[in-house]
Amino acid sequence: MKQRRKLFRIGLILIIAMSGFLIPTNHSSAVESTIIGFIIEADQLEGTIKGAELINGETADQPSRPMLELKFEDTNVKGLKIKKLIKTPNGIVTNIISSGDTVLFNNLSLSVTNPGEIVTYTPDNGNFGLKNVKLLAHHVTSDQSILPKFNVSFVEGGDVELEPMNETNLSAVKSKIEYILNAQSQTIKTSDAE
Repeated sequence: MKQRRKLFRIGLILIIAMSGFLIPTNHSSAVESTIIGFIIEADQLEGTIKGAELINGETADQPSRPMLELKFEDTNVKGLKIKKLIKTPNGIVTNIISSGDTVLFNNLSLSVTNPGEIVTYTPDNGNFGLKNVKLLAHHVTSDQSILPKFNVSFVEGGDVELEPMNETNLSAVKSKIEYILNAQSQTIKTSDAE
């Protein structure tokens, strides 16, 4: 089982890495392409959040940029779509990775420069739920992932959908997440005391 998971992870990494070579040939050029980042979209993300921290991370265009690092223990995602935007001399090419079923992640870490609009709810599974997720990520890791009905496709053209936020805005999002987690914790303590 562990060998199978390891092969799956290696295969996923190779697919993402090789996707740069699969860009349609009319975009081929001696000029180097720029990877803009990953737009991660989901109808619903829920799980147990371990923390939200402000960090400095590297992006394709900057060696040090403020990011919000979100860490989850166990997470399930419905309607997952990951878009890798690549700027070429002839415009943007978008590599789209999607799953037709619920995706499961263990120890998911997201380093984002724009978390999008935070719409939360109290989930059945875990302590944190997000609806209508759309964020700009530059580093995504997971110890284990299950991606059923996995699809990869390419679209020529497209627009940069999210721009990186500054540190002040990211700090405000971090405070909002901490407030929500504290409020949920107080609600659980109150209901346990009754």
